[in-house]
Amino acid sequence: MTRDLDSVKESPTELRRRRAFRVRLWIATGCYLIASFVLYQWGHTDSPWRVVWALLPVLFMAWVVILIVLRVRQLDEYQLKLFFPGLAVGFTVSMFAAVTIGTLSAAGFTVPNAGWPVALIGIVSWEVTNLLVKAPVA
Repeated sequence: MTRDLDSVKESPTELRRRRAFRVRLWIATGCYLIASFVLYQWGHTDSPWRVVWALLPVLFMAWVVILIVLRVRQLDEYQLKLFFPGLAVGFTVSMFAAVTIGTLSAAGFTVPNAGWPVALIGIVSWEVTNLLVKAPVA
């Protein structure tokens, strides 16, 4: 009976929260990409600014982490139940990839830019798991 009262659509508040999160996330990601480009262009010089260029992308990644934490705090109980399996799988797969790359490196194999595959594998496994469990769209 109460099932008929449940709305299939998201509430206007939830739509507004999701839209605000996405806009902030895109801005933070864009700033990260610009900072990474600046680091690539000027981070290899002997300038005292080199430290600033190296730490600037980290600042924007911290902003992304804060945005995600704030968004998770806005999710209701059911959304959290659907959200966390993807997060757990993504974290576990990332750690497995990091240990694998570390083991290969210890064995003498050269693994250039080893952080990028770890991040990419973790994000892809997180998203695939979210699709499989039908997690809510952020």
